[in-house]
Amino acid sequence: MTNKLEGKVAIVTGASSGIGEATAIALAAEGAKVVIAARRGERLEAVAKHITDNGGQALSVIADITDEVQVKNLIQKAHAEFGRVDILVNNAGISFPGRIENADPANWRKMIDINVLALMYTTHTVLPIFKAQKSGHIVNISSVAGINSNIV
Repeated sequence: MTNKLEGKVAIVTGASSGIGEATAIALAAEGAKVVIAARRGERLEAVAKHITDNGGQALSVIADITDEVQVKNLIQKAHAEFGRVDILVNNAGISFPGRIENADPANWRKMIDINVLALMYTTHTVLPIFKAQKSGHIVNISSVAGINSNIV
């Protein structure tokens, strides 16, 4: 049996835990070379070790994806290391549940920075690579709060 993603390169943001970690592990199990990104270096290294200990390839890049320069560095490192990028998984995200009357505007700014602007930065940066390759896939992970919310 062949691995479905053999030879493909996937970047996963927010890969130090939760859905991002599980996604990176699953992609590697299917043969993809994974570039995992997050702010928590120790957790990121643990995920990379898990992937390599199980026969996969992983490159960990500590990055704050709300910073355009760090996003460009992430995408450039992935492309330089593996010669291509085939999949971008925009997984990093945060939420501050609760009613809007109790909300802290600073937390909402953080949510916009991570959940909206960071997604735009990663997508904007990877698109020229996808266009040059004439292929590429973007997966955007979102929250159930987009369907069912309790902000009011």
